[in-house]
Amino acid sequence: MNIKYFLEKAAFCLLLFFGVLSSGRSATWEVDSLRKEIHNKWLNKGDFNSIILAEKKLIIKCKKLGYIPGEIKGYINIANALSGINRNKESLQFLDIARKKLTKLNDAGLEAQMNHVYGVNYFSLGLHKRALQRFNKALEVAKKISHEKEKQRIQYSVYDWKRSCFGFLGLVDSVYSNERKCMKSPMPMLYITIANRHFKNNNIDSAEYYINKANHLLLIKKIPVEGKANVLRAYGRLNIEKKEYNKSLQYLLESLAITHRAGLRKRTLETYKLLAILYKRLNNLQKENEYLAKYSRLNDSLRESEKVALNTSVEDILASQEEDFTANSKNFYYGFASIILVSTAIILIIDNVHKVRYKRQDKMLNEKKHETDILRRKLENLYEEVVQLAIKSDPSFIHKFREAYSDFYDNLTKENPALTANDILFCAYIKLNFSNKEIAEYAHLSIRTVESKKYRLKKKLGISSESDFNKWITKY
Repeated sequence: MNIKYFLEKAAFCLLLFFGVLSSGRSATWEVDSLRKEIHNKWLNKGDFNSIILAEKKLIIKCKKLGYIPGEIKGYINIANALSGINRNKESLQFLDIARKKLTKLNDAGLEAQMNHVYGVNYFSLGLHKRALQRFNKALEVAKKISHEKEKQRIQYSVYDWKRSCFGFLGLVDSVYSNERKCMKSPMPMLYITIANRHFKNNNIDSAEYYINKANHLLLIKKIPVEGKANVLRAYGRLNIEKKEYNKSLQYLLESLAITHRAGLRKRTLETYKLLAILYKRLNNLQKENEYLAKYSRLNDSLRESEKVALNTSVEDILASQEEDFTANSKNFYYGFASIILVSTAIILIIDNVHKVRYKRQDKMLNEKKHETDILRRKLENLYEEVVQLAIKSDPSFIHKFREAYSDFYDNLTKENPALTANDILFCAYIKLNFSNKEIAEYAHLSIRTVESKKYRLKKKLGISSESDFNKWITKY
């Protein structure tokens, strides 16, 4: 009787155990399924804010279930969505939470995805070498992912971003190498980038061929709405080159509507610039100035956000260095204490190893601090593009000049409110130390007109006849 009672109790306990286990698995599966559904719905619509809100709710659910991988996945997904709408500071903060929680979990998929999103943020902030380090780490970790489809998805995405990094660094061979890898699973932006190269070489037919290939992808693959905006913008540029301005306007305004809704501010910035160029071709000065002003305001806003995020990135790098250094020191001293118990002779050997390691760590720390100093200086260095923009008569030249020479620009306009936009542009050329011949070439004027303009400006600014106008502007 007692044996029968015992067996019944044991069977009941086993059923209860497997019931709880099955319930837990069912709940985590439900979270994963819901997350996939959310991303398919909102990412395709370009609604990043809805993704963020939904992920925050899922994180709360994961915490209640004790589902740590699901919680970490939520932080990484939020960081990815935030980077998509250029909120890099917040994105890096969520990545930091994920990074700390991942130290207690061995999950190659999450670690690869986290490094990928770190790389995307660094790329967005212009830290291309730092981004490449993260992308390479993502590829290294991705090799351990057992699920082949997930592994390939991460790998192809990383190749695409590495291609862009190498493009900014001017490493053409590496660009082509990663392009070939991306061709196995292309996205519209791959073909648009190739089309842009053909635009630079004035190969309009080739550019159109690749834009059409990008558009074809929209029809055969599930591409997020950003892909559609990119294709529309590319068609807008194509039709500017073909002088079909009405078509171009239609494409650009459609692209602008999408990027506005999705909060894709950098893509919106690109469209503003193209619209300014389009209206310049149409001789519509009012509309040209309207979009130049929009470009300037948005560009200033993005620059400010990037400065804040760049500081966060620098702090994150320093904190990571300190953590690595502390962890290395702790591991070393634990080992050192253990060896003391073994023998005095081994202590002497380990002591010597310690000195070598310490010097190496100190050297690494100094190198990383030097890298950090370079990053900080990057915040103040906005001047390198100005001359090239002037040479190309780019509409955004005066806005970039204002960023690079803000004190000169602000003082000049404040003390001389009567100066026109053309006067300020002329002063900018002189500030860049352009000769009369160069100014004439870039401003599409005769040398005599340039000399006459200098004389009138000199009188307008109240500069004495004995003073050298160029020197006065240079020292101003």
